[in-house]
Amino acid sequence: MSKLTEWLKVPEPAPRLPANKVKSVYNFNRYRVFLSIFIGYMGYYFVRNSTSVLSGVLEMSATEIGIITCAGFLSYGLSKFISGLISDRSNSKVFLALGLFLSGLVNLIIGVVPGIVTSVLLFTIMYLLNGWIQGMGYPPGARTLMYWYSDKERITWATLWNLSHNFGGAIAPILIGLSFAFAGDTAVSQVQAGFVVPGLVCMGMAVLVFFMQVDNPQAIGLPTIEEYKPDEVIKSKGVAEASDLSIMEISKKYIFSNTKLINYSIYSAFVYILRYGIVSWAPKFLSSSAEVGGKGLGKLASMGGFSVFEIGGIFGMLLAGYVSIKFFKNSKPLTNVMFLLVTIALLGVYWIIPPGEEYQMYNYIILVALGLAIYGPVMFCGLYSMELVPKNVAGAASGISGTFSYIFGSIVATLGMGIIVDNYGWGVTFVVLVGAAIGGIIFSLLARDKSLEFK
Repeated sequence: MSKLTEWLKVPEPAPRLPANKVKSVYNFNRYRVFLSIFIGYMGYYFVRNSTSVLSGVLEMSATEIGIITCAGFLSYGLSKFISGLISDRSNSKVFLALGLFLSGLVNLIIGVVPGIVTSVLLFTIMYLLNGWIQGMGYPPGARTLMYWYSDKERITWATLWNLSHNFGGAIAPILIGLSFAFAGDTAVSQVQAGFVVPGLVCMGMAVLVFFMQVDNPQAIGLPTIEEYKPDEVIKSKGVAEASDLSIMEISKKYIFSNTKLINYSIYSAFVYILRYGIVSWAPKFLSSSAEVGGKGLGKLASMGGFSVFEIGGIFGMLLAGYVSIKFFKNSKPLTNVMFLLVTIALLGVYWIIPPGEEYQMYNYIILVALGLAIYGPVMFCGLYSMELVPKNVAGAASGISGTFSYIFGSIVATLGMGIIVDNYGWGVTFVVLVGAAIGGIIFSLLARDKSLEFK
């Protein structure tokens, strides 16, 4: 066994702690591991969508930016499933931190090596690599939620964890904007700095995450979450049944033959067309002139559109979690339908707002509202997928959902949108976005499993 394999191996159970210590140790470590996956996944978002944030600064066409961004999402989508299968059998303490460190390193290289940010080919190659490493971020976080939190409380903690997306996405433009202080006046030097500074920050965060994370309760002498909170188990999902199967057997039995999971993965693809079709092109759309259908805002103001969308998502995730429990008895598919109907209405308003800097605030308000409406359904992509399988297949389930999201969803949202913008204009992109919302509604309903809902 190689040193890397040994390092990644799930830790053996430690001797059981005395009963009088279990509660205090459990409570402390649940907060500790949650903070580690929150900080860790937030860091991944510092260096995930930099080309989108910088799309108003990069001196490239929409199609060229779409090619680079799509390459990252494509490799990320493939990696998310493979990484999910591997992470189910790996120490999340190592897996999460290693991916964050390597992603930071790749972004540092993009900014430091001359010529990368001006070459579509080199930029694309580096984004393929960055995307693959980024796939190491979500599965260990999903695994942590399944092992440390009960069925009934998981939606609350998952909602809070998913806010890391938005904090990371909202902070990334600020971090990139601050990095311009270390750059020259040229667009190239600004773009380079926009990769170097976030990359260094992520490498530092990876070290912190490594020392904070704990893979599972048994690793430190605690009982399983099912033993600790037996009254909060909603449904037995055959956990023991999956424990001795190979990766291929798990994929066949619990992933590809699971109709509801596949339907929900298709739903996830539609939702990601919405997510990245809006946020990835917000800076470009806002900075484009009125003559080509854009909003005619400045470069810095257009970058602000990326941040406000993510800020809206913070409230959207909190609201979706509350609505799901309060009104739909934990039915995430029904909650999705409500939020996507609101999204369709908001897209119409976003399109008809007149161009010009005097309407900047109106665009920001609608982007906040769109973030609120879309990020609830985004949050549920991985969370509901995990609930459809045994908990020790959670990484693979969230991974297949992510694969559909990024391979199919991101191709349309990045490269597809770029081609549409360059050849048919912004109006057609809004038609595609509305179509994606309708598709999401249909496949969310097809994936509904009533046995996962509260009685």
